[in-house]
Amino acid sequence: MSQLSVFLQRTITALLWLAGAVVFFRWLLAPLLPFLLALALSAMVEPLVERVRRWLGVRRSFAAGLVTTGMLLVAGAGLGFLLVRLGAELRAWSERLPGAIAGFPAAWNGLLDRIGAWYAASPAFLRSALDALAQLLMERGPSLAADVGGRLMGAASSLLSALPDVGLFLVTTVLAVYFTSLSYPSILSFLKRQLPPSWQEKCRDSVVCFRSTVRKWLRAQLLLILTTFVILLGGFLWMGLDYALLAAVFTAVVDALPVLGTGTVLIPWALGCLVAGSTGRGVALLALYAVAVLVHSLLEPRLLAGQADLPPITALLAMYLGFHFLGVGGMLLFPVLMLLLKQFHDAGIAAIWK
Repeated sequence: MSQLSVFLQRTITALLWLAGAVVFFRWLLAPLLPFLLALALSAMVEPLVERVRRWLGVRRSFAAGLVTTGMLLVAGAGLGFLLVRLGAELRAWSERLPGAIAGFPAAWNGLLDRIGAWYAASPAFLRSALDALAQLLMERGPSLAADVGGRLMGAASSLLSALPDVGLFLVTTVLAVYFTSLSYPSILSFLKRQLPPSWQEKCRDSVVCFRSTVRKWLRAQLLLILTTFVILLGGFLWMGLDYALLAAVFTAVVDALPVLGTGTVLIPWALGCLVAGSTGRGVALLALYAVAVLVHSLLEPRLLAGQADLPPITALLAMYLGFHFLGVGGMLLFPVLMLLLKQFHDAGIAAIWK
């Protein structure tokens, strides 16, 4: 076979794979996601199911149901505990809200007085720039406020309208996890029969690599969450905050979400403190946010790289490309895909690079 034929064959194969990936991620991923999650979770707990079956000497279906129920109960208990604690904190905060609202005019006037004194002591060039900024805000402030209000109302409406879909997704996922775990060997055997014999060994190796990649990614994420939690807890204790432990846990969990981050909690909190006159606490929260973001930005590429023997620049490139193509969620997806490709290449499943 000539070099041109080999090149054309590889190009056509790559284009077909690319077209298949586009079709899958664009149209098939969303409806199949509950069942794919159920299959992935069942594959991850299958070794535990086999151990429980051997230890207790029971049928596999009973062991699978026991392990799946335990996994869901632990996840539900953790979520329920978080919601209960959050509800208690919100109730305590709502009891303090009337006093905070009553003291808001005095705090606002004090903030304006401080701004006025700072403005009077500023150099002339800075005062002229501030005057121009104030004029711009007066001209565009109403339209900007209306636009922000419209966006917030639209986001709230979208969130409320998505609640039934989220509920259906969760119920479908839970049921799919049960059914998939109970019949995992049969499902796996059925999927194997649909593949050519030459593909079966590669698919088996791919599953092993997928498990290893997910474990490494989860280990890296847990280390990041733990690091962020320690930084936040130390900062909150140093500031003498009430409920420092709960606040650190909540902020670290929010930071772990792909779309959110520590700034979602710390920046509004700091601005509220500044408006209320607690300048020291507001500045401390902003400094804590800067430290947490800096440490997270420095550690994330190194941790992701260290878990799969990748250069830190590769992990950083994956996060940047993910953000460029898919937004903040891509920063979570692309590093996982990079780890998976690295595992496939090392295992000889696919020769991706030389």
